[in-house]
Amino acid sequence: MNITALKLYLLPSLLVLGSSVVANEALCNKELKVHLDLHAPSAYLNDQQRVVGMDADMANLILTEAGCQISWHLLPMTGARIIRSLQDGEFDVMVRASNTAERREYAYFSQAYRQEVVGLFSHKRDGLPASLTLEQAQAKGLRLIGPASGWYGEHFQRLRARWQELNLYTPYPDAAKATELFFARPSRGELVLVDADIFFQNLGPDRYDSVVLNGPALIVTPAHLMIRKGALDTTDLAAINQAIETLLKEGRLQQLENRYRPLALQRMLPPSLFPVVR
Repeated sequence: MNITALKLYLLPSLLVLGSSVVANEALCNKELKVHLDLHAPSAYLNDQQRVVGMDADMANLILTEAGCQISWHLLPMTGARIIRSLQDGEFDVMVRASNTAERREYAYFSQAYRQEVVGLFSHKRDGLPASLTLEQAQAKGLRLIGPASGWYGEHFQRLRARWQELNLYTPYPDAAKATELFFARPSRGELVLVDADIFFQNLGPDRYDSVVLNGPALIVTPAHLMIRKGALDTTDLAAINQAIETLLKEGRLQQLENRYRPLALQRMLPPSLFPVVR
C-alpha cells in the first residue's frame, strides 16, 4: 500500500479529566503534521492499518496531552530530504531528532522525550573484541556500515569523512537497510553503527546471539521533537514541554519505550536510565 499521508485527529487534552497540562492552562491550539518513517519499532502500521510504535505512540501522547491536533505524514524519505521537507513546510514535526545549532535556526526543539540508543555491532563469528572502538576499527582498516546522513556528533563526523576517504564506508538510508547490508553474503562491512531498537527489531530473537556489541557501551543520546518554527509559537512549545515533563514524571513515556524494546536490548542499557521491566 502506497500511503503518503494518514490523518488521525485526536481529542485535545482539554477533555482529559485531571490533566496536569490543562491544570496549568498551557495548551497547544495548533494542528501539526508529524512525519514518521515506517520502521518498527519506531513507527509502523499494525494489522488494522493503524499507526503504532515507540515514537509514534510517544508523539501521539505528548502532542495530544498538550492540546494539539495531529495528523501523520508517512511518505518514505531519506534523512536529508526529511530536513528539507520540514523547512519547506511539507510537515511540521520530526520525531527522534538531535538538537543542533544549525537546526535551531529554523526549528524549535522540545525537551528530550526519550533516549535514542545507537550501537556499534559486529558478527560474533568474526571474533572482534567487545572493547573495539570506532577509532581502533578505523586504524585496523575494518569496513563500517554507517548512516548516510543525520547528526551523530562532531567526533563521528570526522571519523565518517575519513572512512569515506579510505573507501571503507557503506552508507545506509535507514536502519532496516543497515541490517540487510550487515547480513548480506558477503557482508558489506565487519561493523555496523545503527539505531539499536530498529536493528534488534530486524534481527529477531533467533539472531540476538549472533552479534556482539562493540565499543563496549551503547551510545545513549537525547531524542527531541523537532518542530518547524512557523507551525507554532513559544506558548505552544511550552505546553508541549509541560506535557513531556508531566508524562516523564508519571512514567508513562518510559512505559511506552520499554513496551517496544526487547529485554535483550534493555539489559545492555544503563539501569539508572532504563529500568528493565520484568
